[in-house]
Amino acid sequence: MKNNKIKNSITLLLCFVFIAFSNTLVNAQTKKQKARVSVTFNKEENLNFLKISGKYKEGKKYKPAEGLNLEVYQVFKNDSLVFLTNVALNKKGVAIVDISKALQNNLEEYNFKVTHKASEKFKKVSKTISFQIANLNASLKTEGEKYFIVAKLTNAKNEPIEGAELKVQLQRYFSPLAVGKGIYFTNENGIINVPITEIMPGLEGKLNYEVILEDSDDYGTIIDLVETTIGEPIVDQSTFDERTMWSPPAKAPWFTLIIPNILIVGIWGYLVVLVFNLYRISKHKSS
Repeated sequence: MKNNKIKNSITLLLCFVFIAFSNTLVNAQTKKQKARVSVTFNKEENLNFLKISGKYKEGKKYKPAEGLNLEVYQVFKNDSLVFLTNVALNKKGVAIVDISKALQNNLEEYNFKVTHKASEKFKKVSKTISFQIANLNASLKTEGEKYFIVAKLTNAKNEPIEGAELKVQLQRYFSPLAVGKGIYFTNENGIINVPITEIMPGLEGKLNYEVILEDSDDYGTIIDLVETTIGEPIVDQSTFDERTMWSPPAKAPWFTLIIPNILIVGIWGYLVVLVFNLYRISKHKSS
C-alpha cells in the first residue's frame, strides 16, 4: 500500500516537472523582444528624410531589428495624426522615409510619430521626434590665392542661428578628412569662415567639402556640399578599362586570346588529318 502511494507521488511529481518544463520552454520560444527604436531628422541638399534605426537585445549582444514593421505619422498641435507610410527595417535595422512633402506646411515646429503594433516577435513600441527647419548654405570663397569655406545657418524665418556647432570636412575615399580644427561655431550672423590651409590632390582637381550640423536637438542633421576644382590634379593611371595581363578575363589582351586558339585549332586539325590518313591506309589494306 505504501509502495503504491510512493509510486503515485513520484508519478505526480514527474508530471508536474514535465508540465513546468514544457511551459517554460513554450514561454521562452514565444517571448517577445523589446525593440529599441531611434528616429533622427536629416537634410541633405534638397532631400528631407527621417532615419529610423531599430535594435533588440539577445543575450549580451544587440542585434538589428530586421523586418520590424513601422507606421509613420505626422502629428499636429491638436494631437491629430496623419498617416504617411509603412516601412520595414532592412538587414542593418535601418529605414529611410522621405518627408519632403510633409514639410510644405510652413510650420514653426514639425512632429512625427513612429509606432509598431505588437507582433509575434516584437512588443509594441512608439517613438516621437520634434524639430524645426533650418537652412545651411555653404560656398567657396577666393581671396587671391587663398581659399575659404563660408557657411551660413538660418532658421525658417531666415534669421541667423548663433552658436551652432558646424563640422567642416573633405570627402575622401575611405573616410572624410577634417578641415582645420574640424569644428566651428557660428557667429552672431550665423556664419563661419574656414580657411583651407592645405590643398589636397584630387582626380582632375576635384575636391568636395562638406559642412555639417550634426544631431542638433532643434534642427536634426543638415549637410551641405561644396564641389570645387581647386585640388592638385592627379592623372588617373588605372588600367581597369585596358587589356592587360592583370585585367579580368573579359579584358584579356588580344594576343592571349588569338594565339592560343590558333595553336589549339592547328593541333586538332593535325590530329584530324592524321586520323583520316590512318583510316585511308587501313581501308586500302583491307581492299
